[in-house]
Amino acid sequence: MQKHNPTQDHIEVLKKIASKLGGTSSVRVDAIVVKTIGHDKKVHGLIIGSDVEIAKRVQKDLIKQYGNVVHAEGAFWRFRKTRWDAIPEHELRLTIHAYDGAFYYLPSGEPAAVKLGKGRIDSVINECGVLCADPAFFDERHVGINSASGFIRFATDGSTTLEPHDPVHRCRHTLPGHWHVGASITPPESSLLHKLLEGIFRGDIDAKEKADLLSEICGVAALGYATKLMKPRAVVLWGKKAENGKSQILDMARGLVSTTAVCSVPPGKMGDERHIVGLVAKLLNATDELSSAHAIASDKFKSVVTGEPIDGRDVYTKRVEFRSMAQNIHATNTLPSFQGGMDRGVQRRLLLLVFNRTIPEEERIELLGQKIAENEADLLLAWAVAGASRAVKNRNFMIPKSCKAALDEWIYSADPVLAWIHQCVKAQPTNEPNIKRVRTRDAHADFKFWAKEEGFNEERLPELNGFTQRVTANAAGVEYKRTADGRWFERMIITSESQEESQDAPEFGGESPF
Repeated sequence: MQKHNPTQDHIEVLKKIASKLGGTSSVRVDAIVVKTIGHDKKVHGLIIGSDVEIAKRVQKDLIKQYGNVVHAEGAFWRFRKTRWDAIPEHELRLTIHAYDGAFYYLPSGEPAAVKLGKGRIDSVINECGVLCADPAFFDERHVGINSASGFIRFATDGSTTLEPHDPVHRCRHTLPGHWHVGASITPPESSLLHKLLEGIFRGDIDAKEKADLLSEICGVAALGYATKLMKPRAVVLWGKKAENGKSQILDMARGLVSTTAVCSVPPGKMGDERHIVGLVAKLLNATDELSSAHAIASDKFKSVVTGEPIDGRDVYTKRVEFRSMAQNIHATNTLPSFQGGMDRGVQRRLLLLVFNRTIPEEERIELLGQKIAENEADLLLAWAVAGASRAVKNRNFMIPKSCKAALDEWIYSADPVLAWIHQCVKAQPTNEPNIKRVRTRDAHADFKFWAKEEGFNEERLPELNGFTQRVTANAAGVEYKRTADGRWFERMIITSESQEESQDAPEFGGESPF
């Protein structure tokens, strides 16, 4: 078949179609403008009319309309004044609608028109996403907080500078607060922020350290730095009683980072791909629900907290792979119990902040957290920036001793094996030549006796094999060995009374290894 000149062929096809459209028509190389009573209609011209060709044209239209457009984490993004913003689906589809009725010519030379429906539009969106794809675009975002005043850049030593908004920063949210270098970081006594922080921690010997920790948590969320810490942690706000300020802290944190940057996905729903996709591009995941121990111990929860690749999909959409950058904050009055024990992976990913004081009714201010975010946005931002500076400098949270003690208490109360190891087991120094040994079944018997005396539910205690695995994984310096004469814990010293009475007894003989 003879190769045609696309430009001349288009013009010939346009003339044929123009005569069929009626009205007064002006012919261009890429389109016909049909002048009818009341409006002008532009009919696009294509070469072969494929979805890929339409996608290439739509990409050019988007760039002409928005400037640079990238596709990442399941969405098309364009820069608007201060931040990168997702192009709404209806705007994207309307851009494609312009090609409904676009003309092209068949191999026979006869003109034809594109007929778009949902299936073809979805196909064009998919191919346009391929053309605009830059999956790691937001992974390379600069370290800073995008405030109403500009981009607050953080150096590795925690120092800050203010820069004008720029697409290169790759920020997707603009915080409502204003900030300037040298802004006061100490809330005045007359401020609502001071009333909240002083009221919730009044009477605690480490009240200042707890308040500082909260500013670091809020600052890390605003910075999108949660998963870049050396030890990323999900924060649990815990108070045994109600009306202790936890909900006000959540409301304040939500207001700090703006509505577009917040989601609420409890650990119990992180295993559902329809819910976990809500974490895409969010700075803060704040919930009033901690969910079950099973959910907290899940691999999905660990991946969310540490920023490992995860995937999900919204209803009727394709799967999206992304890395969460959100700081997780969960409030609860009840800490779940871990049947089978809390493994080290879970322990490393939790930070427990205790709220001991119930706020008296006469001190309560309705919607205090929201009022701080609305009326003291600049002060709140300055306070959070100071906390973020410390976290960036240390690459970690400064955790008060009371928080560590509370987490230990939760671990031991939720995990009887760890509690037994902590209270009743010592490791023999490695430089001692005569290695002490304890049969696994004897250690298990001692554990069960101790656990029953401590009030643990006997029905939920692990059997011998599970117990052995838990001890091997958590008792530093103790080694598990299986020999011809039985199963042993080497270099284990049991300090409980039941075992101390038999420490000087001769080694057990050829009994069953079980």
